[in-house]
Amino acid sequence: MPGELNQVWTNIIDNAIDALPSGGMLTIHTTRGEPFITISVGDTGDGIPEEIKEQISDPFFTTKDVGKGTGRGLDIVNKVISNHKGAIDVESKPGFTIFDICIPAVDAN
Repeated sequence: MPGELNQVWTNIIDNAIDALPSGGMLTIHTTRGEPFITISVGDTGDGIPEEIKEQISDPFFTTKDVGKGTGRGLDIVNKVISNHKGAIDVESKPGFTIFDICIPAVDAN
């Protein structure tokens, strides 16, 4: 379901870009292992405070200013990755946040 996966990349990358300070860096890295492909999206923003880390995927939860976000992005990401039988891991501290998204590898043949 590539259309759904496009929503994942759009939401994850958009959030990372929003977190970047001036001169910050966005990184995207892929790794193929069996049976998963891991897509890592990182940023050099302020990080996700530990006290809200458990809430970031809740529907309608947002840290963005009013009118800037709907709080649906990471909720959609989690639902799509779950539908693809994948997993998401988040590591965050000030100056470094990375989302590791693992989805099953599928041969193109």
